[in-house]
Amino acid sequence: MADEINVLGLKEIKSTLDKLPARLGEKVVRAALRAGAQVMRKDAQSRAPVLKKPKYGRKPGTVKKAITIKRSKRDKYGVFLTVQGLSAKKIKAFKGGSATKDAAYNPDDPWYWHFLEFGTANQPAHPFLRPAFEAQKFAALRRFEEFAKRRVVREAEKLAKEQGSQAA
Repeated sequence: MADEINVLGLKEIKSTLDKLPARLGEKVVRAALRAGAQVMRKDAQSRAPVLKKPKYGRKPGTVKKAITIKRSKRDKYGVFLTVQGLSAKKIKAFKGGSATKDAAYNPDDPWYWHFLEFGTANQPAHPFLRPAFEAQKFAALRRFEEFAKRRVVREAEKLAKEQGSQAA
């Protein structure tokens, strides 16, 4: 009796495994990072200060609604949590082509969020992003791990199926 193992589809499996790291970075890592950041985003939104009544061209909930997750332009797979200001197009639309209408009084623009987060000489800080990070960093890491585990298996199976392998 000879000790022999016959593995069918070994070339396909190797090809699948060779292609997996690039696919993981593109789809799985970024998506898992977003899932983890979503935990922090929800906490930051719950901590964000909200005006009780509109004043000075501000309306309640503007900063809270503007807390968002964005892709990093510097890091291929990076994401970050930020307060998204209005685009130049929306600011121009608010001004209506008028050079005299001050864009700072646009009630939909949360440009002042950093004054809330860090405070000023006349206003105490009401941080919401930093405490959300500190409170949720381990929960976000767990969410990242759970998401990545599910997606790695799914992406490997999908890639194996595309390569025509029966092993997955």
